[in-house]
Amino acid sequence: MADSEFTLIYDNHKEMVWRLISRYVFTREDREDLFQEVFLNVHAALPKFRGEAKIETWLYRITVNTAINYVKMQNRSRKLQQILANLKIIEDCPPPEIDDLSAPLAKLNPTQRMVILLADVEDRPLEEIASIAGMPLGTVKSNLHRSREIIKKEVKKDGSIFVLHPEFETRNAES
Repeated sequence: MADSEFTLIYDNHKEMVWRLISRYVFTREDREDLFQEVFLNVHAALPKFRGEAKIETWLYRITVNTAINYVKMQNRSRKLQQILANLKIIEDCPPPEIDDLSAPLAKLNPTQRMVILLADVEDRPLEEIASIAGMPLGTVKSNLHRSREIIKKEVKKDGSIFVLHPEFETRNAES
């Protein structure tokens, strides 16, 4: 499929796509991001379009699937921000901004990051995480423990002590 076909699809269907995504996201910024993502997906999928369905049906499906995935990602991001914002302060110091708390996650290796996000953001059971990661349950538990310790140490650097979980509070406050 040529770029001219993509341009034609874009020109003829951009209003429909905008109306559809407006049902899923409400801020103009989110709509613009999602709109762009939809048409990137359309451009990537266009060579695979076989014409078995009407172009509108195919485009509708791509738009809805992209919107659902976008909303899921936004919800995960919000949940992570809530978790980071709700870290309990033991000392009376103001908590850092949310953006400042993304740095501790960057200190984790990919496995630790995956485990803590699945456990603490998505609330998945440890057995399910073990299955997803393809590792023994004990390895998942140790990675989760290590990642919580790393995050705690990173956040503690400014003199405040933050806690991800209540059971983590007293046992590790002196580390």
